[in-house]
Amino acid sequence: MTTPASPTALRAIVTGAARGIGRAMAVRLAADALRWRGRPAQLVLADQHAGELEALASELRAGGAEVLVCAGDLSDPGEPARIVAAASHFTGLDCVASNAGMAIAAPLLDASVDDWDRVFAVHVRAAWLLGRAAHRQLAAARGCLVLTTSVSGSHATPPLAAYSPSKAAQLMLMKQMAVEWGPDGIRVNALSPGLTVTPGTAAAYERAGARAQREAHIPLRRLAQADDMAAALSLLVGPDAGYIHGHDLVVDGGLTSTLMPSLTQPAWQGA
Repeated sequence: MTTPASPTALRAIVTGAARGIGRAMAVRLAADALRWRGRPAQLVLADQHAGELEALASELRAGGAEVLVCAGDLSDPGEPARIVAAASHFTGLDCVASNAGMAIAAPLLDASVDDWDRVFAVHVRAAWLLGRAAHRQLAAARGCLVLTTSVSGSHATPPLAAYSPSKAAQLMLMKQMAVEWGPDGIRVNALSPGLTVTPGTAAAYERAGARAQREAHIPLRRLAQADDMAAALSLLVGPDAGYIHGHDLVVDGGLTSTLMPSLTQPAWQGA
């Protein structure tokens, strides 16, 4: 993102902002706006959890940010355009963090068509429509778009039948956007979290031994926190990332580098 010669406020959209990674992203962007531009952020926060969204908005407003709230369901194809229309209040747009996500547990043989379509609608269609609706404003500001994907987009993750395929589609969507919209001055990247503690995953990690078992497979020996992903977003949208484009930033503590070390006996040691 290129900082204008006469700084304006940082104007951004964050979807899935009420909880977890999205909430941390919104908080981080509000802080970054003051560091980067010396002015409070102007944020549009979107999520289906209206009460939590309003609570976050109140918190950020108390810190000086100007915040608009859009409570709605991104599986509705009209919702992305409504979110971008709300951002027009700020007379410009520098950054879109397309972060909303969901997972429905079911193996491929049991998954329903409705669940499959909903997961793809939220992860892929909504990101496309959000970027398309924001294109004019992002191009005018030479801004950026970041899609929150997942390491599951490159690694099959049972029993989430639709989740991994939808995240893989998101990664290709990012690359398609980067190729088509780069000439318009819009940078497009993806952020792929590894195992991260959020309100949606916390219960799984609370089961006896579950957290330790997972952390033992991560070279850094800890699960990520939402703030780790917000810091990665800050890198991708910040003033030092002006030539990072079409990139999938994997933030997983080294987890996806452990295939060979996970084998109990390396092949070169013989049978």
